[in-house]
Amino acid sequence: MATRRSHSRRDERREQEIEIRRRDILAAAAGVFSEKGFQGAQVAEIANAAEVSLNSVYGLFKGKEELYEAVIHAAAATVRDRVRAEVDALADPAEKLLAVIDALFACFDEHKHLLQIYARTTHGLPWRVRQALGDDSLEVFQSFTAWLVGIANEAKRAGKLRNLDPETVALSLIGAVTTTAARWVEAPRRESLLDAAPRVRALFAVLLTKD
Repeated sequence: MATRRSHSRRDERREQEIEIRRRDILAAAAGVFSEKGFQGAQVAEIANAAEVSLNSVYGLFKGKEELYEAVIHAAAATVRDRVRAEVDALADPAEKLLAVIDALFACFDEHKHLLQIYARTTHGLPWRVRQALGDDSLEVFQSFTAWLVGIANEAKRAGKLRNLDPETVALSLIGAVTTTAARWVEAPRRESLLDAAPRVRALFAVLLTKD
C-alpha cells in the first residue's frame, strides 16, 4: 500500500509539472502568434520563448495548428467566464447588455494577444470565426452568443427593446465591440481601448429605452 501511495504522489507531481509546462508553452505561443500571426510563427521560436525543448512542445501538441487552436480556446474561455461572472450578478437585463460591452472591452484590453490574433485572422468579422478559430473555440463563441441572446430576450420581455429583434441586437452588440476593438489593432491610437467602451455603450443605451 505504501508503495502504491508513493507511486500515486509521483504521478500527481508529474501531472502537475506537465500542466505547468503546457501553460508556459501556451503563454509563449500566445505572444508569438499575436506578434507574427499564424503563418509567421515558428514552433522552434515558441519553444525558445517558453524555455523548453522542441521535443517538449511536440510531446504536448501535434504541431503549430493545434497550438494555435489551444491558445485561442484558452483565451476565449477566459474572456467568456470573466464576462459572465461580472454580468450575471446584475438584475436588470438592459443593464446586463450594457455591462457586457464594458466587460468585453476590459477583457480585450487585458488579453491583447487574443484581440491581436482575432483581428489578424478574422479582420473583426464574426462570421469568419469557424474558419479561423477551430471547432472548440467556435463552441465557446456560440455558447457566449446564446447566453447574450438570452439576456436580450429578457430585455425584450421587460419592454426595453421596443420592436427590435433580440437576436439581432445581441449579434450587433458583439459585432460592434469586436469590430471596434479590431480597428484598435489594425490602426493603433493614442487612446486606450477602454476609451471605446463608453462610445459603443452609448449607442446601445439608445436602443434600450423602455416603452
